[in-house]
Amino acid sequence: MAHPALGGIGRAFSNRNYRVFTVGSALSQIGGWVQRAAAGWLAWEITHDPFWVGIVASGDLLPAVISSPFAGVLADRHNRVRLLVILQALLLVHAVVTAALSFAGLLSIETLLALTVVLGVFTGFNHPARQSIITSLVRREDLSAAVAMSSVLFNVTRIVGPSIAGFLIHFGEAGAAFGFVALTYGAMLVSLALVRLADEAPPPRVATSVFTDILAGYRYAFRHRGIGPMLILSLAAAFLLRPVLELLPAFVGKIYEGGADLFGLMMAMTGIGATVSGIWLAWRGADRGLVTIAIWGSPLSVIALLGLAGSHDVWVGIGSVVLMGVSMSLRGTSVQTLMQNAVDPQMRGRVMSLNTLIFNGGPAAGAFLLGSVASWAGLQPPLYVAAALTLIVWLWSLRIRPQLMASFEPESTRRNE
Repeated sequence: MAHPALGGIGRAFSNRNYRVFTVGSALSQIGGWVQRAAAGWLAWEITHDPFWVGIVASGDLLPAVISSPFAGVLADRHNRVRLLVILQALLLVHAVVTAALSFAGLLSIETLLALTVVLGVFTGFNHPARQSIITSLVRREDLSAAVAMSSVLFNVTRIVGPSIAGFLIHFGEAGAAFGFVALTYGAMLVSLALVRLADEAPPPRVATSVFTDILAGYRYAFRHRGIGPMLILSLAAAFLLRPVLELLPAFVGKIYEGGADLFGLMMAMTGIGATVSGIWLAWRGADRGLVTIAIWGSPLSVIALLGLAGSHDVWVGIGSVVLMGVSMSLRGTSVQTLMQNAVDPQMRGRVMSLNTLIFNGGPAAGAFLLGSVASWAGLQPPLYVAAALTLIVWLWSLRIRPQLMASFEPESTRRNE
């Protein structure tokens, strides 16, 4: 029985399958962040060239963008627990191989990059399956809190993982970090083995091609009166707002004249802001009002952008990144919950894979464009443009708010009539 003071968090964790899955998922996500941090450090240690550090850092991002549409079709066609078991086993083998090569001193920069690209492919298939399985782990009324807690875990592990990587590399070497990653993936396999789901009807056999299924999923998503506009809001945020975090090292160095310590602090504060707002959404545990929360996350982000672009004061910058973390978490978690509630179960994997594609591809493209403009125009002008474009998208979302309410919260719409 969930304690009333815990609100939606207690209700979500009262579902046994969700508790078991979340423990393994948290450890696995920590392992993922440890792996990224260790690979980045190893790239620097091998080459002492920031170019290669950047190439390796993007090595798992672009493959995930390419593979995620196919991953959505797989998640819709096959048993998602079995699919996750296969993917976690592949990730475990990958971590073991990387650790062995590292300990043996056989990791060249080319080998490291190849392993990172393979990791990106596995990750691209893993995320849609992981996201789409949540609806099978909790009661319908607990889904909002469960999705919010998944967002909290993402932000907490984003802070914890690199810290563990630094500790393991400092007292051991990169191979020790990759060995730790293998253990976390093993823990996820154990949790998946302990999940007990009710027997579900197998996905219908289909004679269509994978590409036909991908196009059908995308047509369904963008023709949906609620999901389509929400994906556009997500794309705008991913392209215009998230890249600010990718460019944060430049802001720390040029605007605030700080070093690695300030960069680490600002990244941590971003994660803390996102975590606190995610916990609030999970405690709230209600679907009603999420459309409003998702829409009003945009002007909060604009305030954060203007704070970063318009001030050289470190404390204003820290406050701005906290607000950025809060707004991104409020908007992203609300959008994902609304889509999970509204999507046709047979389309769930493909819609969530589209969300993954936007989540990974938007910041990559936005960071490239904003960084290119900033190299000749300075850091502040691109942010002013991003803020203005975000406001335009926000005004559009206010205009279609009745449509979104009717699609996602029809009961609230009827009560207001």
